[in-house]
Amino acid sequence: MKTDISVPSLLFIFLLSGTSIFTADSISQGKVSPLKGEINTGLNEFGISLSQDGKILYYYSKRQNSNYSDLYKSVKNGDSWSKGVEIRELNSNFDDQSPYITGDEKEIIFSSNRDGSIEFQLASGRIGVSRDLYYSNFANGRWEKPMPLPPEVNTPEIEENPFLYGTFLLFTRYPFGKVAESDIYLSEFKNEAWTEAFALDKPINTEYAELAATVSRDGKYLYFSSNRPGGYGGLDIYKSEIKADGSFSSPVNLGPVVNSKGDEAFFLEAPDGKNAYFCRLANEGGNYDIYEFSAANEWESLKKNKKISLESIHFRTASYEIEDVSFPILDRLVDFLKENPNIKLKIIGHTDLHGDPKDNLELSRQRASAVREYLQKKGISESRLSTDGKGSQEPIYPEKNPETDGKNRRTEFQILD
Repeated sequence: MKTDISVPSLLFIFLLSGTSIFTADSISQGKVSPLKGEINTGLNEFGISLSQDGKILYYYSKRQNSNYSDLYKSVKNGDSWSKGVEIRELNSNFDDQSPYITGDEKEIIFSSNRDGSIEFQLASGRIGVSRDLYYSNFANGRWEKPMPLPPEVNTPEIEENPFLYGTFLLFTRYPFGKVAESDIYLSEFKNEAWTEAFALDKPINTEYAELAATVSRDGKYLYFSSNRPGGYGGLDIYKSEIKADGSFSSPVNLGPVVNSKGDEAFFLEAPDGKNAYFCRLANEGGNYDIYEFSAANEWESLKKNKKISLESIHFRTASYEIEDVSFPILDRLVDFLKENPNIKLKIIGHTDLHGDPKDNLELSRQRASAVREYLQKKGISESRLSTDGKGSQEPIYPEKNPETDGKNRRTEFQILD
């Protein structure tokens, strides 16, 4: 099959430059609501995937008078979503679930127990059928016949919830009938073939259920659902940073705005940089609906805390040229300042502990000035902005290593009285 991106290593694909806007502050101050329109019904809407432009949602649902689930899609018109349309070319007479659609809607991976899926013998002696992952390509105006992925991915166990990031496929696997034992697996499409799938290590997979993994649009965070202790209800959505060495930070619960006493899964960041979508089962015995999360502008915390420190404003190495990946977060600062015209801001540059202290001091001042100039070009008056540079004089951590270097090499923003 084709893939959107061809890269040589898992580490590289997970460390694409960028900044996720879904910070602790923007999540805790955000808002959640069911999607507007006709997309949600009195039955399940679950297992979502989003087109690249953010205007089409793919999902699965079990409609009335049907014993099986089918694949659907809904279109966004303004702020409202249309009634779901069944994708008949892909659906079978059995369960078709958890679609992943590529951004251009030319390829799809989904889970199904249709004819041709792996069979196995149950303890009772009866024959069971697993749900396997299937792939289809959109060509000549229609979806081609779905084909199962190879044994490196599909097994007699259940495979579902696929999410393709570049050449890497994340999915959920668990023994037949034992969703409580689900884990997140990964396989790479390499040399025109899928590699043997393996379960992610701790702290992602535990003895509890972990499922429905997705990756943030900047490639720096893994979202997934788990019922591990410490949550707010059943399945909660967690976020884990993908570190420079390819390992994962300890997962953090997204908190009570996103998570509830019910179940939540499938956290998808929207391309507008302001919203995300997820599925929620609000009440036991009820059905999943699709919800929208609207992030708060993280700069609002400046009002409360007087000061905010960001390691996500990136500059080229040994330079004060701002990298493009920093522009979205600075643009949100511009919006904040325009909405609060009486605020005056001080921009303070910091470096890590490497290099000559005098050079670091000058570089930090130049970087602060570069940020000020960017804000001015976006319409913020020079009279509202001042700068300073501390070089390597005020490190957060008095040590040198890749992790602490990134935190010391930061830009601070402070409201002036």
